[in-house]
Amino acid sequence: METSAGIYKSALFPDGFSHGIVPHTPVQKAMLDASVDCIKVISTDGTLLQMNRAGCVALGVAEDSGFGMPWLPLLPDGVHQAGQIALSHAAQGQNARFPGQSEAEGETRYWDNLLTPVIDEAGEVQLILCVSRDVTAKARLERELEIAMEGERLLAREMRHRIKNVFAVASGLISMCERQAAADPDGASATEILRGRLEALALASDTAFEQSEMPYSSAHALDVGLLVASVLKPYEGKYHGAGEQAFVAQRDMTTVSLFLHELATNSVKYGALGSENGRVDIDWRTKGAELVLTWVETGGPAVSDPKRSGFGSAMIDRVVRSAGGSVERAWEPGGLRVVMRLPAAESA
Repeated sequence: METSAGIYKSALFPDGFSHGIVPHTPVQKAMLDASVDCIKVISTDGTLLQMNRAGCVALGVAEDSGFGMPWLPLLPDGVHQAGQIALSHAAQGQNARFPGQSEAEGETRYWDNLLTPVIDEAGEVQLILCVSRDVTAKARLERELEIAMEGERLLAREMRHRIKNVFAVASGLISMCERQAAADPDGASATEILRGRLEALALASDTAFEQSEMPYSSAHALDVGLLVASVLKPYEGKYHGAGEQAFVAQRDMTTVSLFLHELATNSVKYGALGSENGRVDIDWRTKGAELVLTWVETGGPAVSDPKRSGFGSAMIDRVVRSAGGSVERAWEPGGLRVVMRLPAAESA
């Protein structure tokens, strides 16, 4: 940009500024009109004195207007302040730059504006050369790159979150299996019980994370009770599920599975599923056009409303909202209560 501005300045003022008029020969005009950059000559008080064809098109000014109008009002209101600051700096002999934005035919265009002072032999600023370049493609690419990088950061956080959960759930299952084995000395050993629960956990993870690969048809739906039993199989004996016959659309199976998986994981780490006398009651039913699934914990440690949501809970909330549903949490004296609402599905 600076190099281009230097070339334009040399074309307009090949011998430097030594007289009081703006050069405007046919050759100079042709040279500037050949550029896709918007090139303007502005007085130190902001009056537009000269502009090439690209600038006239961008600002909606007729080429034969004679100019002489204030420059800043030709720009969108949102950049007036930045433009005024840049103009003041250029009038004091400093190069100045500011970003711009405009709307044309329903499309947003982004601009990089560089103001360069034109100084006479006495060292006084006489004019200002303003070069505006359309950087829309670059701005969009930078935005796409930022979105992609944010996606990578989110994925990395999700991986860290899941890895930490694996260890927490494994620890909770070990304690659960040890208590179960101790309660029945003649039954299966803790190791055998643990192996069975880990196998069930693997199947539950498949249910939660692989449903999205199934082809979707609005005619396909799954009984909510079967889905609850599948996801929570590792925690049999620690939860009770009951509800009327209700169905979840295949497109929402992953949402419900992730919701249950995340609640169970947090319950093992902090709540009823990780406590000896803890219990989870799950109820589901259809109310009007909604599927309402309620998760209630009792017998666990005392709970309180956290100051902020954890990564997993925030992620699940976003997933449920994207499916057209909602999640409500209440930290009651007896334990956590969570209600999820989703659009109901017709029977399979």
